[in-house]
Amino acid sequence: MTMADDDLQQHLNSSIFGPPQTNPDERRHFLGSLRERVAIRVLNQDVEEPSALTAVKNALAKYADQPGFKLLINGKLDPELTAPYMQAASAKNVQFTLVNDGTASLASAAAGILLVASQAINIKDIDLSTPSDVTSPAQKTDKKRGFFGRLFN
Repeated sequence: MTMADDDLQQHLNSSIFGPPQTNPDERRHFLGSLRERVAIRVLNQDVEEPSALTAVKNALAKYADQPGFKLLINGKLDPELTAPYMQAASAKNVQFTLVNDGTASLASAAAGILLVASQAINIKDIDLSTPSDVTSPAQKTDKKRGFFGRLFN
């Protein structure tokens, strides 16, 4: 096989399957974006929660003056649920995109709303904290610790 054959095969593959993407599995979880670019994520199960809208509005206020941020909205969700997020983005002059391709899912644990940057920002905790995620110190001490937990604590 010559160099020209390799180029031809690569061109044919791009025409048939589309251009190659980095981290396709990760992009399926983040509405076509990458985890390293996400500032905040709202899961489908939390989209209708008032606290989620408040958190997104706060994030929009924080990042609205920085270039390259946009809101990705799961286009498969009910428009009545997503309209307040579109209004919030418009109020802060932040672009938003309805994603209605293979990366959008109606599963409850799938991404519903994402505020993403055009480049990596690497925010550690992108999910909303819910009361079930927060454990009190009393609850933490009641847990049984394993062998390694006893060694390192």
